[in-house]
Order: sequence, then structure tokens, then C-alpha cells
Amino acid sequence: MLGRLKVLSEWLASFRGPHGAGMLHGFCLSALGGMLAAVWALLRRQRQQARAARLERAQWEEQEAYARLDVALGPGGDTRPLARRVCRAVIEASRFRRIAMLVRDAEGKLFVAGSSGMDDLTVGALQTWGVSVIRQERGLGPAGPVKALAREKIGAGSFVMPIASPDAFESVGFVSTGPLAETDCRQVIVTMLRGAGGAVLGALVVGLAADRAEKDPIAMAPLESLAVKLARTIENASLAERLLRSEKLAGLGQLAGGVAHELNNPLTAVLGFAELILQSSEDARVREDADTIIREALRMKETVESLLNFWRPVTLLDEPVAIEALLDEVARACAGKLSERGVRLVVETGEAMPSVRGNRDRLRQILEHLLNNAAQAIAAGRERRRSGDGPRAGTPEMRGTSLPRGADEGDLSPTIRITVSHDGQTMHLIVSDTGPGFREPARAFDPFYTTRQPGEGAGLGLSICYGIVREHGGEISAFNLHPHGAAVVVELPVREMKSSGATASAPKATSLRKHEGVRIDRDPGPG
Repeated sequence: MLGRLKVLSEWLASFRGPHGAGMLHGFCLSALGGMLAAVWALLRRQRQQARAARLERAQWEEQEAYARLDVALGPGGDTRPLARRVCRAVIEASRFRRIAMLVRDAEGKLFVAGSSGMDDLTVGALQTWGVSVIRQERGLGPAGPVKALAREKIGAGSFVMPIASPDAFESVGFVSTGPLAETDCRQVIVTMLRGAGGAVLGALVVGLAADRAEKDPIAMAPLESLAVKLARTIENASLAERLLRSEKLAGLGQLAGGVAHELNNPLTAVLGFAELILQSSEDARVREDADTIIREALRMKETVESLLNFWRPVTLLDEPVAIEALLDEVARACAGKLSERGVRLVVETGEAMPSVRGNRDRLRQILEHLLNNAAQAIAAGRERRRSGDGPRAGTPEMRGTSLPRGADEGDLSPTIRITVSHDGQTMHLIVSDTGPGFREPARAFDPFYTTRQPGEGAGLGLSICYGIVREHGGEISAFNLHPHGAAVVVELPVREMKSSGATASAPKATSLRKHEGVRIDRDPGPG
């Protein structure tokens, strides 16, 4: 102890004199600097902790806002009201001021269902990008220039995409004149909405300003959670609709089958006695009346047979059916009627399409019904535009919505488009048209539901298609397209792949066959 005191006293004695005072002054300054640095580090740590606490609280509040968000779809599965609510919630709860929600329509294309804070150029570029994403997913062609731009991953499942570069806008045709400065959104962050199997159902897109490049992965976490919630909602709504339709049509089918059986016997008696009257009577008026009875009874018999076919289980032939060849065959057979109506037929398929197993004649019947229904819808829409009337009773089966605001003859060129793709397990066949759309898509496959005039059909065409698709273990759905048109989506299980050495590459645009007034194209689309 005494030794330590002696050392301390000697150390203090060393500071005596001018030289020692300077050393002591320097030591004090060093100590003061160290104290200030420690205080600065403490304040900095406190600021960081406070900032982290604010961010955590903001994230929690954002998550709470998204949890309270009503994610119910609109009438008939319409996603546009949901998209508007989502955009409004993101603007109010997050740091982002530009948001768009893309969803998948019946044709499989992503379209902007709702947006907030984004200019028209950005929305237009997103529309083109949405089309290109699905085309690449189906193997129908390259994804296009916007998709091809370099992307930077951010967060758990998002990526940054430049969207306002000169190459991006000029190559997709959105800037023909004027400066690119019209848009202040140079980059977007994309969060995909994916189903349980990984299929793309939509996307949430937030825009980054030209003078800001905030790409905080932490800020994307609530948005990615919202994307998962939205994807689950859309997928569950689709499954629930299919289940409800299946149960409803199963009950209707049994009822229709029972009614058909009860009508068959008295109808046979009516036909028999009418033929007997026709053969035995010499009165011209009686013979004319008997002939009318026979004609109308035969028409009713056809309806009864259609009901029986809808309800009665059918033993399917187990044969491979090449959908591409069947499409070409049906197109040739329907070319004359389509030509008379001035309708253009476009067929889109990828390379090396697989076959499905089933009854070729029954599958052909589906295609014929769908093409005929689409052609009638186009004709009705064209007639309505000429007359300037609103929805009329004589529209084709289940059709009857009014035209969208601003639509004209040029917007609705008479076209039927057939798109065929597959994901290795399911064949997707989409028949779309530029008609006025379905009045009630949810009732499209109900037996006897029709908006036609009496005598123009019994309303069983799509019901028969539903029964045939179910026989093959598939699904069929009807949708209205945005902004106009309608589509019927047929999904059939793939059970046997074609043995072909061809690789799935982007097909070339070639014309399969041409007829007067109708054109059948093998069209891979833009890009």
C-alpha cells in the first residue's frame, strides 16, 4: 500500500514545472474527449434504438391495418373493389405513396385492377409487363423488354424493377413523343401474389420516385404479408366458387334427369298418336296440325335428350387426344359459319403440347359449343352497338351486360381467341371473345338459364360443356374480361405427354389456314 502511494506521489510530482503543466493539460483534454465520445456514442445508440422502436411500432401499426382490411371479393368474384381498398390501405398505413395491384383475369393476363398515385405511363408499362409475365410462364414466348430488364431482389419475396428507362418505355411503345420526364416513377418494387402451387395470381407494385431510392427490406415485410393474405383470399374464393357450382349443378343435374325420364314416356305417346293422325286423316288442316305437333314434339325430344346427357354418367373412351390437332379440325369445320359472321379466329399454343386422355368426340363437342356461343355473343354485341340500345333479351346464351364507357367498334373488333397452355399436370384451354360479356357468370352453366328469345335455344349449350368437362375430371369456369369481353376457361388433367424431341421454345408466328372472312393464326403474341 505504501509502495503504491509512493508511486502516485512521484507521478504527481512529475507534473511540476511548465513542462509538467502542459502534460497535465493534455491529459485532461484527452480525458474530456474520451468522455464526449462516450456521451456521443450513447446518444447515437439511444437515437438508433428510438428509431428502431418507431419503425417497429410503425410496422406493427401497418400490420394491424392490413389485418383489419376487408379482403372480400366483389360480386361475381370481381377483384377491382378489393384492389381499390388495398391501394387505399397501403397509402394510409405505409411509407409508400404509389401503389398498384395487378390481378389475373380469365385469359391469364395480369391487369391493373386498382392503383393510387401512379401516372398513366407507369400503369401502361405495368399492363404490358403483366401480359409478358404470363406469356413467359406459359412458354408462349419471351417475356418482353420490361421483363428482361435487370432486377434486384429485396426482402423475402420482392424485387426492384426499373420501369421508366428509355429502353423500357420506347421498346414497349408507351413513349412515342414527348419527354420521359412526364413520369416521376423510375423504379418499382414488385411483390408477387402466388397460390399454394406457386402459380402467379397477381402482384402488388409500389413505385419509387425519381429522386428517391429507398429500398428497405424491413419496410417490405408487412407488404409481403399482405400479399400472402391476398393470394390466399383469391385462391380460396376460386375454390369455394368451384365447390358451390359443382354442388349446385349436381343437384340440378339430378333434378333435370328425373324430369327428363318422366317426360320421355308421355312424349313418345304424343309423337305416336300425332303420326297416326297424320297417316289416317285426309283433312288438310288436320294433317297440318298433326305435322306441327310432330315437329314441336321432336324439338322437345331433343331437349329431353340433352337433359339426359347432362345428368347421365357416360363411359369414356380411354384414348389419347391431341388438343392441337383437334383445334385445327374444329377450326376448319367452323370456318364457313365464322366467315359468314365476319369473325377472326386466333389460336395460341406453345410447342410440344401434351395430349389428354378421354373421348375425342365429346371434347370436340365442347369446342364447337364454345365457338358457337362466342360467335353469337359477338354478333349480339355488334347488333346492339348499331342500334344504340341497351341490353336486350335476344342476346346469346348468358350474355347481356352493357358496353364499357368509351368503347366503340374499333375497341371490339370481332375476334375469338383460343389459348392453350399447360403446366405439366393440367391443360388450360381458354376461349375468349370480344362480345358484351356474361350477364351473370355464376349462372352460366345452369340448365335452361338463357337470355334468348323463346324458340332461339333452350340454354343447354354451356351446361352440356360442363357435364363433358366433369366427365374428364376437369373444371370449367366463365368470366368477364377487363375492360370488355368474356372467356370460358377449361382445365383438363394431363395424363400422357407427347413423345417429341422438340423443345419448348418460343413458337414462330405462322398462319395455319386462311378462309374468306376468317383467319386462323398461330399467334405467340408480342415480344
